[in-house]
Amino acid sequence: MKGRDRNAPCWCGSGKKYKKCHLNRDDQPKDNPWSAVDVNRKSFAKKKCCARDVGLGPCDGGVIKAHTVSRGPNLAKIAENGHVLHYTATVQDLNKNGGKLSVKKVGIKDASVFYGFCGKHDRELFSCIENEPFAGRPDQCLAVAYRTISRELYGKDAAAHLRETLRGADKGMQPFEQFMFQKMLDDINTGNEAARREAKVTHDVLTSALVNNQPETIGSYVFEFESPLPFMFAGAWSPFTDFYGNELQNGYSEELLQQIFVSSFAGDERAMVCISWRDIGGAPGKVIAEQIKALAADQQASALFQIVTKHVENIFFNPNWYEGLGDKQKEHLNRLVTDGVDIIGSVPSSPVRLEIDFQLPIASRTFQP
Repeated sequence: MKGRDRNAPCWCGSGKKYKKCHLNRDDQPKDNPWSAVDVNRKSFAKKKCCARDVGLGPCDGGVIKAHTVSRGPNLAKIAENGHVLHYTATVQDLNKNGGKLSVKKVGIKDASVFYGFCGKHDRELFSCIENEPFAGRPDQCLAVAYRTISRELYGKDAAAHLRETLRGADKGMQPFEQFMFQKMLDDINTGNEAARREAKVTHDVLTSALVNNQPETIGSYVFEFESPLPFMFAGAWSPFTDFYGNELQNGYSEELLQQIFVSSFAGDERAMVCISWRDIGGAPGKVIAEQIKALAADQQASALFQIVTKHVENIFFNPNWYEGLGDKQKEHLNRLVTDGVDIIGSVPSSPVRLEIDFQLPIASRTFQP
């Protein structure tokens, strides 16, 4: 750092002069880490309707607390005394548990929520999955995919501030540590911006499909099971590899990555899982769905459960079922979840292990809407 022009722009890219940024930073007192946590929390509580000014009619009723996993039809079916379990990765919990993820109870009113739709759009767009039993109809598959990608885009937008919020977190570090820390922030930001751009493109495509009533824009497989599932989930990710670890997308080309959408639905005597994708040639989601479909009927629920646990944070468990799992099952779930938590955005590598028995129901049929 010696010999740098004090009035030149700082090497970290903050836009400030070096003397106002990283000069003598190794001698500066460390920032309060909780201030960044508070900023992050507030960004994920900002209210905006993802369907505003996109051709789906005007907003009305104010932005509400929307659920990506439906509360009444789904979360309530696996809850005990109004609560479900889920893994948490907050700074407080990680510090408390020595860097390990923990499972905590959450009320179903607060589970799987984001402030992403006004009351009118939430009611109109998702009535077919909130107020009707999920039957795997094309319009239902499109609605749940749209809500899922809206949540993903909302999260990517909320995380856009992260690099600037954490710029000062390297105070008190040695110069090389500062450099590595700022490089990590740049890598995080680059990955988030790429994912944000990809999510926006997909969101625009699915918005157009809703506006023009074109549910065939997406393809889907629906897996039906003989009895209820003890977990519920909804999420999306850009798969780099298929179910067996073979490359599907490399993430380095100019081509935008494609997402896979997954959602589960509870019933009184059965359950369904929907896997969807943009219906284009070689869609990664279709490849993975067909690989799971090719498994034995008594392996499909476990395969879906494990791959979703590995890639999706928005998953909730029935407390009695989870507490009844053995050490081997819990250890494997912890490994899958921890493997998926990577701020750099690397591909989770822990394998799905179909020989581990999670006491899940047998698949009765698989169909395409």
